[in-house]
Amino acid sequence: MLRRNGVPMDHQPRPTVLEVIAQRRTVRRFDPGRPLADDLLRQILHAATRAPSDGNLQPWRFLVVRTESNRRRLRGCAFQHPRVTEAPVIVIALGYHHPHRSHLDAMLERQLALGAITRAEHAEMRARTARAMERRNDLPLWATRATMLAMATLMLAAESLGVGSSLLELFDGGKLREAFGIPDDHTVSGLIALGYPARDVPFPGRFGLGEVCFEEHFGQPWTIDETGPARPLDQARRAE
Repeated sequence: MLRRNGVPMDHQPRPTVLEVIAQRRTVRRFDPGRPLADDLLRQILHAATRAPSDGNLQPWRFLVVRTESNRRRLRGCAFQHPRVTEAPVIVIALGYHHPHRSHLDAMLERQLALGAITRAEHAEMRARTARAMERRNDLPLWATRATMLAMATLMLAAESLGVGSSLLELFDGGKLREAFGIPDDHTVSGLIALGYPARDVPFPGRFGLGEVCFEEHFGQPWTIDETGPARPLDQARRAE
């Protein structure tokens, strides 16, 4: 039975967000004999849709691959990475370039029905968003940025439910498009393997704030002392 901090995973209380961030590990080897329940997968995907996006346009799309034959086919598009067939679920995360053309009206109507916007705001937001999106010349990048936020949300949601994950970024986009019918107006942002780890993975460490943070101007050192009282995230890391 997999354990965290010496306690069986099935017996642990639901972690806080900070604890989930501290506990998440990239799964290097999945247990191929342990499937992922439909209800857990649904919860994970549903949580991913709560990620933020510019204009609430929600350009992420998730192509879920579960059958053994399709995972083998996907592995052929991912340079034969073993996790693609070890994990019971692979999510192909896609960034849709034109949600403003197909989903803007539905999104605004829903906000109107929920009382989040007024009828006047509905008309103004529709015109402004459509105009701004049609003027963009970086739609693939725009869609990928939002989709990456949804992917991070998905991985943290999985961790909170005791499910391991691994982000895979090496794949042949052309082969993948052909094999799974992905249209040209969708960018393949990455693959996420979901399942249960075959073994525990120790925390690999992260750089401190002094290495990655600046204050007020690039290159100006970060001055907040990291040696002060422990925060929940620090406590969770030390407990491992």
